[in-house]
Amino acid sequence: MRTIKYILLFILVFTTSYSQNSVLEVGEELYYKVYFGFITLGEVKFKITGYDPKTNTYSSTSSMKSYEGIPFINLDYIFESTFFRLNDSIMSRRFYSTEFKQGVMTHIDYDFDYERSIIKAKRDKDWNVEEEKQYKIIGNKKLQDGLSLFYNARLQSMVSRNYIVPVYINGQESSVNYSFNMNKDVISSDLAEYDISAVRIIGTAQFTGVYGLTGEFVGWLSDDSARIPLKAKFNVTIGSVTLELSKYKRKNWKPPVYNK
Repeated sequence: MRTIKYILLFILVFTTSYSQNSVLEVGEELYYKVYFGFITLGEVKFKITGYDPKTNTYSSTSSMKSYEGIPFINLDYIFESTFFRLNDSIMSRRFYSTEFKQGVMTHIDYDFDYERSIIKAKRDKDWNVEEEKQYKIIGNKKLQDGLSLFYNARLQSMVSRNYIVPVYINGQESSVNYSFNMNKDVISSDLAEYDISAVRIIGTAQFTGVYGLTGEFVGWLSDDSARIPLKAKFNVTIGSVTLELSKYKRKNWKPPVYNK
């Protein structure tokens, strides 16, 4: 009986590890459109740009831009994140954001120094420093930034459990709570002429992010080892918006078929 338990444990660990290793692929590009009802507000792009085996760190970028002519919305951001890969999660090493608004560039830089248990934060406008401060990291926390969180959730989606993830966003520590339902769900998309098999995530963002993103959210990830985010619903300043995958670049991947 003990031998059988060890075999089952080995299979579970091996399968989970294999799946998690399939999530982060250098060169992966994911393009999303953002909708408010039937109105297309803009686009968001994510890309894994590199991996350094010496430090076991990945680098990634994201851009967020609203379409011209949309009333009350003018978003134009570039985000960059470098993060350490752990066994079943990641933690942020460096985060950098640039906002373009009315001819002014606003930069935010977070440097996560875990050896000294501090975060060095800097903010400038058009390269003129406006604020510099340090934040003390309390305890042995694996902090996320606004971009690394996107990849961390994908890694953690292999197990059905509840997560409370500490994040550092907008100059303060907060958290996001989420859980995954391993029962197969189904969604439809213009990406495929068939129903797509998905895993659902539900959660609550305790922080306030870009354009007032906060509170409860729900999302669907591909039911395979890549765990590609397919669709999500968030609460922002104007109400509930929907994020949908519109295009992708990833080797040997296509949306998994839903089989009843």
